[in-house]
Amino acid sequence: MSLHISDHAIYRNSWSTPELSAVFEDTAQIAGWIEVMIVLAETEAEFGLIPAAEAERLAEACRAMPVDEALLAEAREDFGQTNHSLLGLIRALQRRCPGGCGEWLCYGATVQDISDTHTARTLVRANDLLRARLARIAAILAGLARRHRNTPMCGRTHGQPGLPITFGFKAAGWLDEIQRHRQRLEETRERLGVGQLAGGVGSLSSFGPDALALQRRFLGKLGLAPPAISWTASRDRLAEWLNLLALVTATADRIGHEVYNLQRPELGELSEGFVPGTVGSITMPQKRNPEISEHLGTLSRSVRYQAAQMMENLVHDHERDGRAWKGEWAILPPACLAADKALDLLRDLLEHLEIRVDRMAENLAATRGFVHAESIMLAMAPRLGKQSAHALVYRVAMAAAERGMDFREAVLAEPDIATCLGAARLASLFEPAASWGCCGDMVDRVIAEWEPTRNVDDGGGR
Repeated sequence: MSLHISDHAIYRNSWSTPELSAVFEDTAQIAGWIEVMIVLAETEAEFGLIPAAEAERLAEACRAMPVDEALLAEAREDFGQTNHSLLGLIRALQRRCPGGCGEWLCYGATVQDISDTHTARTLVRANDLLRARLARIAAILAGLARRHRNTPMCGRTHGQPGLPITFGFKAAGWLDEIQRHRQRLEETRERLGVGQLAGGVGSLSSFGPDALALQRRFLGKLGLAPPAISWTASRDRLAEWLNLLALVTATADRIGHEVYNLQRPELGELSEGFVPGTVGSITMPQKRNPEISEHLGTLSRSVRYQAAQMMENLVHDHERDGRAWKGEWAILPPACLAADKALDLLRDLLEHLEIRVDRMAENLAATRGFVHAESIMLAMAPRLGKQSAHALVYRVAMAAAERGMDFREAVLAEPDIATCLGAARLASLFEPAASWGCCGDMVDRVIAEWEPTRNVDDGGGR
């Protein structure tokens, strides 16, 4: 039995993508820790803290050392004896380093220095990948919004038909939200890319008089910025990241939920693209279920839970607190993997989305004209006053609904309305474009704001 669903032999591809799984898998993490320790030793040698020749031998030996089952078994066994999260790996490396050069591994550093620095590098890579995914999603949505700028459909509030809108307007609303997430990811990248070299209580006391310069040099080699002050107990960057993942996946869930609802046979306006061979039910052969839309909800709920758990980990005792810090180990990888998978699925959903323009028109017609009540009311308001016009149209609409009449028929039969507006004006008010307001103009604005960003991040980040 797998410890986590993303490792499951059958289901793993529903909870993660190969691209980000490769970043978070155990061997990649341990190789990342080793690289951080190597760079630390090389930097400490530059500053005269450890012998340069020993650092060179250590780096050469560790870089040539495979992260194989033998190494992992030794580290695992030692951890069982010491219950220290890094000492087992350090000892396994030390035994493989020639001439005692392994003595200089992690000089002055703590396990949190190594782990936090590797985590920062990993999350920057995850950020870049998610930005690339969002860029591709934004391009698909821009195409949908542009193509369907004037495709009429029902706008719905409280689950009921309200007024006509266009499908392009709906797609542009999704695009606008995705664009904000792209901006948020770009903004948080700088805050994520901050490494850690703090020592026992964060004071850098073990790194000599040039500790700050050493810290800057060490982290710079790893592509990270130095912190203004040690952040061993200050985890707001990670909480921000997880809450951002919750925001991003909630948008994916919102879009998926809309497709889920509009795919219902009684509406039938949108549908997930059908893949031959897909089975919706083993008991009901006719079922064509919105599998992607549903799974977006599953992934999003998982990420929201992990974001809430990370908020609990913000409270630390003093300068270091293992209870809160170690909790991150169980939160960060699955949240990142689930968010990445959600965006991969969202792209697939939108790329193959079936848009049934005919059903949108049929559903508009099926409202029997009631969706145009606002237009009738507002057209009469200059002569009758808004409240009086509302009362009149309300009375006519409620009576028509009770009698099963079309709203157009009821309006034409009402002398006060017919006299006020005239037959030609009334006919024009029953056209969808008369009621969808500025939908097209807002689509144009969203696309215009997207255009300058269309190629940004589309190649996998920096």
